[in-house]
Parts: sequence; C-alpha cells; structure tokens
Amino acid sequence: MAEQRFSGKVALVMGGASGIGRACVQLFAKGGASVVVSDVALEGGQETMRLIEEDGGEASFVEADVSKAAQVEALVGRALKAYGHLDFAFNNAGIEGRMATNTADYPEEDWDRVIGVNLKGVWLCMKHEIPQMLRQGGARSSTTPLLRGWWAYKALRRTRRASTASWGSQRPQHWSMPNQASESTPCARA
Repeated sequence: MAEQRFSGKVALVMGGASGIGRACVQLFAKGGASVVVSDVALEGGQETMRLIEEDGGEASFVEADVSKAAQVEALVGRALKAYGHLDFAFNNAGIEGRMATNTADYPEEDWDRVIGVNLKGVWLCMKHEIPQMLRQGGARSSTTPLLRGWWAYKALRRTRRASTASWGSQRPQHWSMPNQASESTPCARA
C-alpha cells in the first residue's frame, strides 16, 4: 500500500488530462489526497478520472479553460464547495501553439492563445487560489515551467518562473515553498 502522506489534503491540478499533470494527479491520489482535476480536454480528463477510480483514489473533474477568469473562479469555487479547503495547487495547464519557422510568420491569434493559457492562466489560477490559501494560513502552489516548444511557448518560460518566485516572496511566512516542476521532479518522472 502506498504511503498516505497526503491523507486529508486537497489538491487542485490544472492540465491534469495528460502528461505531467496526469502523473501528478495519480501521485496525489495514491498519496491519499482528494484531487480536483481540471483541463479543457474532456476525454483526457475522463481517462484520468477512470485511472484514479481504478486505483481506489478520490478525484473529481472540472472542464475549465484557465485563460477565462470566470471559469477559473468557478473551478476554485467548486473545489472549495466539494472539499472545504485547498492544500495544493499545481498550475500545470499549458499549450505550445502552432510551429512557425520564424517570428514574422507566427500568427497573432496563436500568440494570444498561448499567452492567454500559459501566462494569464497561471496568474488567474494564483489570483483565485491565493486568497483561500491565505485564509487557511498557507498552502503549497507550483507551476510547470515550459520545457519545450516554439516562439510564444519559449518566451513564457522565464516569465512563469519569475511570476512564481515573485508570488512566493510576497508573503513568505505563509508558504512552505512555492516551486516549479521540471523533468527532475517526481511528477515528471512518474
């Protein structure tokens, strides 16, 4: 039986329908956490739910686009309504966008969508997670730095890192450690 180090805890994972997000959902659930999984990919989210239930874990799925403020607010609200608190938030949702051979050929619509999900989405998630975490006296939040990709995707990598570091320094007494997942974290290796 897996160690239940997250027993009684609630984790909110954005981008949990595949990849690193799904792996982290599985690790949280195996560790005993109740997990709220969110993604725009309904079928992938349902598959993540099936895997969690098959392993005896507890999770719920909320389809949400992190670039839309009302959807993020509703997502966090649903997590709180279901479980009453929020102990972990993994702001993992991200997209690459279309590949272009050079910056001049990159479509503005793709740039806006990538920025909306990968940068604005992280900000919106933290905007709605942080007030609850402060009311609770603190919690842990992580973002996934963008590991590969093209123009807009790469441009955001350092911005996401700086945003997470800035957020963590605002009220350090409330945070155990804001951090970022990478290829070397347990979720990425799962």
